[in-house]
Amino acid sequence: MAFGTPASRKLLLTMVSLVVALDVVAIGLYYMLGIARRPNQLQTGFVVVWVLATLGIVTVYMKRIRQIRDAAIGRRPPARR
Repeated sequence: MAFGTPASRKLLLTMVSLVVALDVVAIGLYYMLGIARRPNQLQTGFVVVWVLATLGIVTVYMKRIRQIRDAAIGRRPPARR
């Protein structure tokens, strides 16, 4: 059984792709900037920004997926963007 509608599958794939791309960039920056050799406060700040960026992507896309799902099952009309 497939997950949801084609629109929700597309959003899910987009969300996963964006998170993977963010991770690739963050890991690349981590090694290019030598974050491991920097003070703990800088390491912590880097991780906090990375986590917040991931959270932002996931929150936005899960909200969109939920709106499509709810509209498909008749809970509420899709929100206008």
